[in-house]
Amino acid sequence: MTEGYEVFGNALDRSVLASLRELQDDGDPDIVAEVGGLFLEHSPQKIAAILKAVENGDAKGLQTAAHSLKSSSAYVGAMRLSELSRELEMMGRSQVMDGAEEKAERLNREYKQVMMELDAEIQRSN
Repeated sequence: MTEGYEVFGNALDRSVLASLRELQDDGDPDIVAEVGGLFLEHSPQKIAAILKAVENGDAKGLQTAAHSLKSSSAYVGAMRLSELSRELEMMGRSQVMDGAEEKAERLNREYKQVMMELDAEIQRSN
């Protein structure tokens, strides 16, 4: 799944954060803090939508919410979170919800770890 990624902590791929920093122009606000802050702001709604869709057996809702989280989590280096989101997206797309509850619980645990590590990274950036 995410073997071979260089991670800091356990949930973020440091090489993705380094790539973001390469886009940083002198004098501009810290890009990791900006992108990470947006993720921290918008991801709780995506997680809630995934959990609700799984609880309600809403395959289409799961597909949509998981797709959105997949992309944004990869952008901040949360590769395992992105992969779990992709797996849930595929479950929703195929309308096979067997195992979705367990996978959503794993996603939620991984998300909490990502949030802690990303917040710490933002604090270091400021």
